[in-house]
Amino acid sequence: MKRPTAVAAMALALVALYGGYRLWAGKSGQDTSVAEAAVPSGKPSGQKGNDGPVPVVTTRVRRGAMPVDVTAVGTVQPISTVQVRARIDSQLMEAKVEEGQEVKAGDLLFLLDQRPPKALLMQAEANLARDQANLAQARSDAQRNAGLFARGAVSLQQNEQAAATAKAQEATVLADQAAVDQARLTLAFTEIRSPIDGVVGSIQLRPGNLVKGSDSGSTLTTLVQVAPINVAFTVPERHVTAVRQAMRTGTAPTVSVKTTDGLVSATGRLVFVDNTVDQQSGTIQLKSLYQNKDRALWPGQFVDVTLHLGAEPDVLSVPAVAVQRGQAGPYVFVVKADDTVDMRPVTVARFAEQGAVISAGVEAGERVVTEGQLRLVPGAKVTERASNKVPGQVPGQAPGQGQGGLEADGVVAPTGASVGRAAPDQASGKART
Repeated sequence: MKRPTAVAAMALALVALYGGYRLWAGKSGQDTSVAEAAVPSGKPSGQKGNDGPVPVVTTRVRRGAMPVDVTAVGTVQPISTVQVRARIDSQLMEAKVEEGQEVKAGDLLFLLDQRPPKALLMQAEANLARDQANLAQARSDAQRNAGLFARGAVSLQQNEQAAATAKAQEATVLADQAAVDQARLTLAFTEIRSPIDGVVGSIQLRPGNLVKGSDSGSTLTTLVQVAPINVAFTVPERHVTAVRQAMRTGTAPTVSVKTTDGLVSATGRLVFVDNTVDQQSGTIQLKSLYQNKDRALWPGQFVDVTLHLGAEPDVLSVPAVAVQRGQAGPYVFVVKADDTVDMRPVTVARFAEQGAVISAGVEAGERVVTEGQLRLVPGAKVTERASNKVPGQVPGQAPGQGQGGLEADGVVAPTGASVGRAAPDQASGKART
């Protein structure tokens, strides 16, 4: 009885397995048919079936002059910084300015206790008046003795003694006059005035505190000059020759600065080139001067700096966004006469605000793609469309991009032009990857 039951169970299991296999094979074949129907014949499965042209924006390769600009990150620095301290030991009586107030040279900042210096001045003036009276008496005696000596009424010794007394009294009067001048100077030191035009910093000591003229810790406040003002920055040492040549032309190179938020921009001139190159960073420090009448630049600010060293004539250039980066290096998409594109390797000499300078790979007048490169492959058909560039946007800058960039040969390209070079470190000027 057990053997027939076991045989029947095994037969049922075989039938179930065979049915499951047929069902799985049927579904697999159906999926393969659907996949084959979704992919047109002769095209890879990853390619779209749309044979229409790709809409792009193009521009012509330009031949002409291009500015030679060097970009860097700079720091706004005041020309003068003065720590205001007392020059005598006294008590601070009154602060005549507020923190952050703008002052002119000669304005009263702080007032010290004037009573002791005034008392000393009165004493010195009294001593001077006394000795001046004694001097008048001594001169009269010397003159009288000289007349008597001429008639033989006094001895030679008495005559010489009177003359010496008058001379000594003259010296005493001179010493008294010096004491009066010193007392007046001490009294003047009780009024602490601004030596420069500047802005008052944080006030460290308030009225009532004792101050010492010899104590470096008795700083009352710090003044910084904000107009005119300097911007300090560094450039790679390979630009030293070009910078020095530009300085020797008689007209200092212009330097444009812009705050990191892009809200403030100013143009000044290069006024300082350091006398040595920093061997650790391979950079040299420069300074530019700005009138800063509107106080737009503030000490300690970080700014984007562009040093203009003239122009290079007769070079090929394209917008920076036309330059792409591939495994083999920079390239551009060139539109041929039949409206198909060719991926052309190029050699980028440098970048400027107006675009990329190309030393090899394209010819003047050729059309290069500036928008729509992501959908292109070599040989793809293209059609011209309107640009999506925002009105007022910097030429060669893609929509929505900021002011950052990548460096090629020490000059920063607008963001969106991938060049795969090292950008200068903002703090030390060293190249970073």
